[in-house]
Amino acid sequence: MSAYIIEQLRFGSSCLLFGVIITMLYDILLIVRAVLRHSNFWVSMEDFLFWIAAAFGIFLLLYRMNYGKVRWVAVFLLFLGMLLYKKIVGNYLVIFMSTIIRQILHLVVRVLSIPLKIVKTAFYKVFCKVKKAVGEQKNKLTGNIKKVNMILCKHRRVTKKAEKKGKKNESQKIP
Repeated sequence: MSAYIIEQLRFGSSCLLFGVIITMLYDILLIVRAVLRHSNFWVSMEDFLFWIAAAFGIFLLLYRMNYGKVRWVAVFLLFLGMLLYKKIVGNYLVIFMSTIIRQILHLVVRVLSIPLKIVKTAFYKVFCKVKKAVGEQKNKLTGNIKKVNMILCKHRRVTKKAEKKGKKNESQKIP
């Protein structure tokens, strides 16, 4: 085979492979989106940046392998690589990988929640004991305040009675 034909075969296979790589990278982005949900704004921004990066990569491929000339066979082979990957592997891979990653994240969250539950239970027990102790101290203080009020009330009664007796005694002494 001539060097020109080998170069064209390499260029065609590179375009086909680059189409597969672009679609594979986009599928990774779809898996991330399936696992971590986010708003339409961020989805649009991700798509915009992804396709700008893909266009830059296609430009570099065409510049290095075909001297910057855009040929329809290159565009066709890029799309053929994308289509073949998507039909053979892509859809199944996205569903499978996003399900596996979600299950792993769910398992990690469950495993990490065990120590948190233990700490929560310990804090709850301590909180209940402190609350009970505070309630007992409050009851004691309330009881002591009541006793002091009772003593003060008795003292006031006694002093009022003594004052009344003293006034009666004074009124009797005046004649």
